[in-house]
Amino acid sequence: MEWLAPVAGPPVFLVPPGSLDAEVITLSGPEGHHAAAVRRLRPGERADVSDGAGTIAECAVLSVDRDSVALSVRSVHTVPAPEPRITVV
Repeated sequence: MEWLAPVAGPPVFLVPPGSLDAEVITLSGPEGHHAAAVRRLRPGERADVSDGAGTIAECAVLSVDRDSVALSVRSVHTVPAPEPRITVV
């Protein structure tokens, strides 16, 4: 049996709910620093942004500064909540 390595998708960054309705999203603070300095995103690369509540924006990097990244929103979609819902106490 041949072993296949998992395919990694684009990086996903978190923004506050209600932030995904703009045409351009700017990551700043810790998320912006991580995107710019740690992940070293470059213009033209794909990056996704999520509000943590099931909405995901597929984006392309417009520009990168020292601690922020501007992203152009290409499409927005909602991922349904997983079924069945599991709660760990």
